[in-house]
Amino acid sequence: MDGPVFDAMLKNALEEALRRDVEEAPPPPKLSYRQRRRMSRLLAAPWHTADGWEEPLRRRRNPARWLAAVVVAALLTGVAAAGLALGGGRLFRQKFEDSHWAGNYQNAVNTQQLLDLGAEMDTALVESDGLRFEMLDAVFDGQLAMIAVRMTVLDPEVRAKFEEHAGYFEQVEILTEEGQEVRSHGYSATEIGDGRYDVTFTLNDESLGAGGRCSLRLRDLICLDEENDYQRKTVLSGEWTLTITLRPTEVLRLEPNQVCQANGVDWVLEQLTLSPLALRMSFRRKEAGRYSDWGPYKGLAIHLKNGEVLDMKGCSTGIGASDNAMDFRMEFPMPLDMEQLDYLRVCGVDIPLAE
Repeated sequence: MDGPVFDAMLKNALEEALRRDVEEAPPPPKLSYRQRRRMSRLLAAPWHTADGWEEPLRRRRNPARWLAAVVVAALLTGVAAAGLALGGGRLFRQKFEDSHWAGNYQNAVNTQQLLDLGAEMDTALVESDGLRFEMLDAVFDGQLAMIAVRMTVLDPEVRAKFEEHAGYFEQVEILTEEGQEVRSHGYSATEIGDGRYDVTFTLNDESLGAGGRCSLRLRDLICLDEENDYQRKTVLSGEWTLTITLRPTEVLRLEPNQVCQANGVDWVLEQLTLSPLALRMSFRRKEAGRYSDWGPYKGLAIHLKNGEVLDMKGCSTGIGASDNAMDFRMEFPMPLDMEQLDYLRVCGVDIPLAE
């Protein structure tokens, strides 16, 4: 057994031990948006009081938990060393809480639920053909899956090319356990230095609904040479596969069969699927006709039980349409608290969000 494989196995074992230890502790109470802002200010200057500065109180350590945290931190690097690469939704929860969209959505957000949506990360480490991939976290809300991966370019020459020119994968293929291709997906990458990139894959497809194992196959690293008319250059040839297991998760599924009129055309809202991170609606044209240029987001609003209307800023949308059918998808920038949602308004028609 070589060093990287042993390190990966040891890392997984320690993470699992730490995860179980943390789960034994009682969960923290849910904080309001005002409390979170106050906590952020306190963290920025934790020992400042009205009377000046004081020494911090020293918390008693749980020896086993403290030792496990130290060992894990010694094995991990970057974000992982900060204690975030524990899976189970912890890293994504922190990202959402630090997001600039948190203030827009305020009390309609529930990041605590991400800890219950954590998908199993089957692949801890993949290193071959000049790239290293470390899976950091994964969540699945029944519709949308998000996977956080740390990618490191190992070859210094390739690293220089990749940093100089825009780069991407020649092919990203995602397959379910049954071999069905997940067609609706995307990814984004953020450079964090030293040839390392934080890559987030987003999967939003009906084929994921049943859960199960899912494989991400990445092939060939491509760069676009801006100085030569953006010609494509293969800087690394290879294939890398990462796998996760999605746990089946309940979502709100409705069949409203309500008529929504837009641009003088009647559309029947046949199906609606809502989860904390995504909304999907399927429409059928009531009477056959030619394609009508219409998007449901133009007359869409989510109303809360407290009477407020949800701020829809930051949402991303996608539409698949033909002359007589339309499939609409929306992804939220924050995980919504489903218990706070009351009804959905589509082109003046109210759809109660209750089964």
